[in-house]
Amino acid sequence: MKSRLCMIAVAASLIGSTAGAQSLKLKQLFAADRAKVAEEAKEASDACGTPISFQMNYATYSSALDDVNNQSPWAYAANVSDALKRVCSSDDGKAAVRGKISTVTVAHGDQESMSLSNGTFAYAVPYSGHSPASIVRWLENNL
Repeated sequence: MKSRLCMIAVAASLIGSTAGAQSLKLKQLFAADRAKVAEEAKEASDACGTPISFQMNYATYSSALDDVNNQSPWAYAANVSDALKRVCSSDDGKAAVRGKISTVTVAHGDQESMSLSNGTFAYAVPYSGHSPASIVRWLENNL
């Protein structure tokens, strides 16, 4: 269990490194985010009965402090985690996720998009955000 949590925490920070030109405030925001992303990964993993690592592409969130919705990047990872928990509330959902998703990547994008390839569920979302409902629908239609 402890090694799984370490693996999840490390994976959450892998894509989290960004260029050294970040402001101190942005670095602090991302540092606080990493702990929350690790918790989201743990919750999704527990709900689905399989380790799922979450990786944030923080480089795409360089304008996070300008977000008019006042959302930290981890909030978008929370949408994926919430969607996975809903899908995994049934045995069939758990089996589908276990067989197909081992990693989640979250990035800022101009529009919401989702894809699944080689065990990685990739989610891009604009700052305007979306709810877990669109992710649940996508997962239910594509798993």
